[in-house]
Amino acid sequence: MTQQTVLPVGPVLTRRALGTLPLAAGRFLVAAYATPVPFHDYEVFTDLGVVTGIYLVTDTENHIRWLGQASRDDDLSARLGEHQRNPHKRAVFAHVRVLHLEDHTPGDALNAIEGRSADRLNLRGAMNPRVWPRADEWLRLVA
Repeated sequence: MTQQTVLPVGPVLTRRALGTLPLAAGRFLVAAYATPVPFHDYEVFTDLGVVTGIYLVTDTENHIRWLGQASRDDDLSARLGEHQRNPHKRAVFAHVRVLHLEDHTPGDALNAIEGRSADRLNLRGAMNPRVWPRADEWLRLVA
């Protein structure tokens, strides 16, 4: 049974949805780390050189619990560390997967990639009150 929390519970992450996620990164994709990494081991992404990216967090039952972004300004490990310090998130965040993006991905493109990722995962409206950036300009900014 999915653990109750103040955080919204998203849909179960399917292989099909996960398989299409790298397409959201367009020309900025460096690598897709689709194999689940235990959330408490998130610093492995520092060893892999990931600074900028989109991250997807699931719980022990593979429900999506968070989709976010990290950039050059607040690198991935620092951003995931902020989540780790939150007791509500720490209680349910089990695994993380990452789309490693080019370090200097422009902010508008990063937002569009996160928005397109949310669309590919069918998260809009499914995890209220969470919202994601719009992906209307994705084709111009990312493709």
